[in-house]
Amino acid sequence: MAVSLRQLYEGIRHAEEIQLVAGEAGLDHPVRWVHMVEGTDISSFLEGDEVAFATGIALKGAEDLLELVRYNQKQGAAGMVINVGPYIEEIPPEVIAFGNEKGFPVFRVPWRVHMANIMREFTTQINMDDFKEMEVEAALKNAIFLPENTDMYLPALKKHGYKKEWSYCVAVLEVCDKTGMRMTERFKKKLLRYASDFFRAYQRQSAVLENDGAMAVFFCNVTEDAVKEQLALFVGSVREYLSEDFCCYMGIGRCAGEAGKIAASFAQAEQVRRLQKKRGRKNEPVMYSELGLYKLLFSLENQEVMEEYYTETLGVLEKYDHVNETDYLYFLGKYFALDCSVQELAAQMHLHRNSVTYKLHKIEEILKLSVNDPADRTKLMVAFMIREIR
Repeated sequence: MAVSLRQLYEGIRHAEEIQLVAGEAGLDHPVRWVHMVEGTDISSFLEGDEVAFATGIALKGAEDLLELVRYNQKQGAAGMVINVGPYIEEIPPEVIAFGNEKGFPVFRVPWRVHMANIMREFTTQINMDDFKEMEVEAALKNAIFLPENTDMYLPALKKHGYKKEWSYCVAVLEVCDKTGMRMTERFKKKLLRYASDFFRAYQRQSAVLENDGAMAVFFCNVTEDAVKEQLALFVGSVREYLSEDFCCYMGIGRCAGEAGKIAASFAQAEQVRRLQKKRGRKNEPVMYSELGLYKLLFSLENQEVMEEYYTETLGVLEKYDHVNETDYLYFLGKYFALDCSVQELAAQMHLHRNSVTYKLHKIEEILKLSVNDPADRTKLMVAFMIREIR
């Protein structure tokens, strides 16, 4: 949640003599700090989202200024403030054309204006926004983990414009590399910042928190379908942003009717995210409301009941495989995944149809259940669902 360059500009334009001369399309770029950048050697220290200030003291002419502006834009700067005076007589047309072409804001400040005043005002607004972000994040974490203690999050949320009666929806995302391993801490920090800017561009009140290696994204007064659409757009956007392959496991909780139910939406989203990862369903946002029978299983508070159910059904087959080094559990899972088609299973397993029939009969003997009986089949399929969420 970073303040935008537009907000910084609107907050100072009437108090200081500063003029936007190019790149209006980029005013919504987030800003996280300011930096004096008098040459391209200093530009290399930019990490992105800074406003670069320059007096031109180290520049030799218009070409050097254009090169500096280009380099700052390439380094991810939010925009550039140029002091017009003894070192830069005027901002050349080439710089203005570049700023408009790239959507890179360029501001003109006359020499009589103290640049330090503008930098101080910008940093004050940035620090205030950072403090707001910290308070909102702390409040949302309390809403998740201490939902009964409303005094620990409702006042802070109200202070920053979030209303108790709003509908809140939480999505949880886990981004991994192509091997399925979680990203490095440095990369997660970079991605968290990118995600915050992406979702905040969609909705100003959205927030992104890091939680146990995953990201929790909070939306206000939107539908679950709209959240699903935004997550799909985010995956597509990240593909362009990252220079390496990745996969993302995502879950979306129900829209909570009020702030006190944020915890429930988060828990549902986290359950779906874990299920998606176990299934290997990459880059596919799924809503809790789409889970069907899984919702009933997730709602069972007595986990011992599910364990007992599994042990009495597929647990028997799993134990048999372990003792006899067979693959009957995997084989039965493939059979159900292929809609109980013996022909399809034989083709995929490279077996004769009779071999498939023999193995299914053997499985029935072990389980004392029939894969062709509707009631027994349902019982086994529920057991496979429990296996997925155990």
